[in-house]
Amino acid sequence: MKKLIIIFTALIAFTIAAFAIISTPKTVLNFLNWGEYIDVELVQKFEQEFNCQVNEEDVTSSEAMYQKISAGTTAYDVAIPGDYVVKQMYEENLLREIDVTNGKYQNLYGLDGNLYKTMFTDSLQELIDNNFVNKDGKVYDSYFMPYFWGAYSIIYNKQNPETEKVVEENGFNALFDRSLYSSTVKIGAYDTSRWDVAIYLLSQGMNPNLTDPATGSVEGDLSKGLQNDIENAIRQSHFDEWGNDSLKRDTANGTIDLCFTQLGDFFDALYLTYDSGVQDINFNVSVPDNTAAFFDAMVIPTTCKQYDLANEFINFMLDPENAYQNAQAIGYCPTLKDVVTSYETDAMDPESYYYFNEETGVSLSTHDFLETYPMYLNPLYGKTSEQIEKIKLFDPKPTAYLTTCESVINRAKN
Repeated sequence: MKKLIIIFTALIAFTIAAFAIISTPKTVLNFLNWGEYIDVELVQKFEQEFNCQVNEEDVTSSEAMYQKISAGTTAYDVAIPGDYVVKQMYEENLLREIDVTNGKYQNLYGLDGNLYKTMFTDSLQELIDNNFVNKDGKVYDSYFMPYFWGAYSIIYNKQNPETEKVVEENGFNALFDRSLYSSTVKIGAYDTSRWDVAIYLLSQGMNPNLTDPATGSVEGDLSKGLQNDIENAIRQSHFDEWGNDSLKRDTANGTIDLCFTQLGDFFDALYLTYDSGVQDINFNVSVPDNTAAFFDAMVIPTTCKQYDLANEFINFMLDPENAYQNAQAIGYCPTLKDVVTSYETDAMDPESYYYFNEETGVSLSTHDFLETYPMYLNPLYGKTSEQIEKIKLFDPKPTAYLTTCESVINRAKN
């Protein structure tokens, strides 16, 4: 009997060990991402489909992603940096080319091997073709796949009717020139010095990457003259609030009247406001004609140890159904034409909702959402071809430039 118990116990132990071996994922995908920037259900679906584990590490900036990848201490397989860091990583040979010529990855390859060149929205593709050209004159769009995109914008509270008029007529200058208002307004600014410098330049109708207006240069550090201009403009504007995520919330609740933002942050604030039980939205967003655009993109760093799995992950996230689910979960502007079509199709269904809460009774149909906020499907909605040609992306900048930006903003605050 004791022998039988020993055999039985050994059998159980073997079974548990065998089950553990079978159930343990064979591979781990190291994924560098922003916080709450992917639908968890899709991650779980990918893990089940490919019998792997996605090890997600979150950061708060593209610069942090660059530092982690360039350090080379962790083998990151997939990352989602901002466009200007994508450009920097490509120029420094920190990216592996995505396997776009492999017919196995149908959401990249398509029918003719060029789906990755035609599947993104036209305005976004135009930005890519104009801004991601290597020294040989070729577009290097096989090294990154846009994830979400948007444009730099202004959120404003609608309680003061004058604010909307000033914002629509003056764009980003509405953040700097208080003489445009006949009443007192409270203005917020991001506590991100690179953005503050860029928005000042945009408010003056200039390239956000400019370093010297006198020569038109976009290279090197900020000229002394430009530093003085920015410092004086910020002092005169005497922003009422410096912040980050708090700005969109404070504009939504009326604590401040307007602030600079990324378009995706507006939609995040919109959803959160509905989720708080508020039906009547008293804030809006404006995308000035002289704006700058941005996108985050999936890339495979040279640190990658799981190249095939990394390609599978990117292909999986570019599946139109998965990308649509991800856009609905995250709320940022979609990059794929097929996702735009899915939204437009849903808008024809009266039972389709952007937001619906049965308990609170708060709702917004997909039709009304897209009709009210057409810039969700196209952040450059309403812009002419001539205006789109002039819209810039941020360029990668050296450390000395970023340090100077911080010094200028800190001096202006004091």
